[in-house]
Amino acid sequence: ATLAYGPNTLDNATQGGYTGNSDPDLGSIAGTSVFDAAVLEFDFVPTGGGISFNFVFASEEYLEFVNTGFNDAFGFFLSGPGISGPYANNAVNIALVPGTSTPVTIDNVNNISNAAFYVDNGDGFSAPYNSSVDYVQYDGLTVSITASHAVQCGQTYHIKLAIGDVSDEIYDSAVFLQAGAFTSTPPMLNLTQDLAL
Repeated sequence: ATLAYGPNTLDNATQGGYTGNSDPDLGSIAGTSVFDAAVLEFDFVPTGGGISFNFVFASEEYLEFVNTGFNDAFGFFLSGPGISGPYANNAVNIALVPGTSTPVTIDNVNNISNAAFYVDNGDGFSAPYNSSVDYVQYDGLTVSITASHAVQCGQTYHIKLAIGDVSDEIYDSAVFLQAGAFTSTPPMLNLTQDLAL
């Protein structure tokens, strides 16, 4: 996480380089080898009929490695009652390009593909990106995107947040989660029934 601090003074920022960690779900999204996988997973019980949170994906692979096979992968894999998806534990990936079923990756969101969701952050050498702490280290990032899915109130669900390098273990990527944004939609009151009581 310390790599994220700006300004953006490098075009190839890398921290890690350990090739042992992989994840089969990330490999499925990437379609090839995944390295340096970082995974956080936990169970939760929603208090309403939906969950959501906001995220930003950023990568040092932008823009020079778009569509070159270094398509760093990440996903938010949700599993539990009523969910049947293609990933481990019948999970679905809810880290998607808005309005699509397309995973958010550098090949799928950039200055050409889904450009409305892409933010240029310099190349590591250009002002103001390389001189102001208002910018993160990564060369490109997405706008804030909402991950959401319907759930059953009071049931136990599992979520796995995972990210990894694709095809090599350098030029890092990151996912930023908005603090306090992991929420469950409160249940709706049935006013007709309540008034009848």
